[in-house]
Amino acid sequence: MNIGIMGAMTEEISQLLQHISETGRETRGMREYVSGTLRGKKVTIVFSRWGKVAAASTATTLIERYGVNYLIFTGVAGAMDQDLHVGDIVIADTLIQHDMDASALPGIERHEIPLLGISSFKVDSRHTDSARLAAESYLSENLTTDIDVHTLHAFHIHTPRVVTGTIASGDQFIADNQSAHALREQIPALKCVEMEGAAVAQVAHEHGIPYLVIRTISDKANESAAIDFPRFIDKVASRFTCGSVLRLLDLIQHEGSAD
Repeated sequence: MNIGIMGAMTEEISQLLQHISETGRETRGMREYVSGTLRGKKVTIVFSRWGKVAAASTATTLIERYGVNYLIFTGVAGAMDQDLHVGDIVIADTLIQHDMDASALPGIERHEIPLLGISSFKVDSRHTDSARLAAESYLSENLTTDIDVHTLHAFHIHTPRVVTGTIASGDQFIADNQSAHALREQIPALKCVEMEGAAVAQVAHEHGIPYLVIRTISDKANESAAIDFPRFIDKVASRFTCGSVLRLLDLIQHEGSAD
């Protein structure tokens, strides 16, 4: 198995790189790909940059250049489900490109990917189950040892939850109530919104490999969305990502595929 780990934030990548037994680095397409062994697994780690095009380009390079056959994408997201709070972790079981709309063409529905004939990408439950178990294990055992109590209180994080559900991606940072309401109307089951995951899902789908998208809720996707964002990434999200991914790798068996 060869696992590609993509991060939407440099801080998340730097946390994971502290644990890798590095075998090589290469810069391609303005990105640094770091290869090596992590928790006994062959991995390549890279900061994807932001947005669907950047994520799709990075995912394709991981597959074509580095032989990756399992993709993990991590980052933060804005909550769409009112029951979600800052610090909760969402594991995608369905991914939708919310800004894809070719419905003006005959026979194509909103969010449908032209020529693929599907409007959403489903994640194998075996992988979402493993990711959820890993994240829950990390939060239950390492939350207060990795993050100081003052930081947890500052972000009102008490007992963060791990949930699975629908994640929507688009090239837009949602930061107002009107846009958030419109997305909830379009996608009633929506848990959270971000800018890359569904693009990675499409690349993985087209190449026939499994994938996971793991997101930490950083905001409510409204007018307060940008408040303390850098601090949250540095002090909370990067540690949630690193801890959850390391435990996930421990659960993945040494096999020739991700099955």
